[in-house]
Amino acid sequence: MKYFHANLFSFYFRKSLCPLLCLFLARDVYPAEEIGERLFLENCAECHQKDGKGIPNIYPALAGNELVEGSGADVALVLIIGRGEMPSFDGAISTEEMAHIVNYVRNAFGNQGELISAQTINSLK
Repeated sequence: MKYFHANLFSFYFRKSLCPLLCLFLARDVYPAEEIGERLFLENCAECHQKDGKGIPNIYPALAGNELVEGSGADVALVLIIGRGEMPSFDGAISTEEMAHIVNYVRNAFGNQGELISAQTINSLK
């Protein structure tokens, strides 16, 4: 009888609690992506455009960009130091906000990149 109750609990857990648990855990993933998108739109889209395609011969595209698809640390350094006409964002936004932007850009517009933490960005300063 104990075996039956254990299997019954396991069945109900998998069918009802597991999907709820997955939704609960996923709530932390989506807000980070939304924060990154919002910060990108507020700080970057004017030059790099909402679609990440930039303005030819003026502001580089981020979609399919070799630097963006390379190391997250390289992208973070561009935000910290600036590059060409792009200003430094060090002091203008927090390292956490930089991480959100870098992670968004590296995983939007068809790009795929590993996530970078605010601690890693802070160590680059």
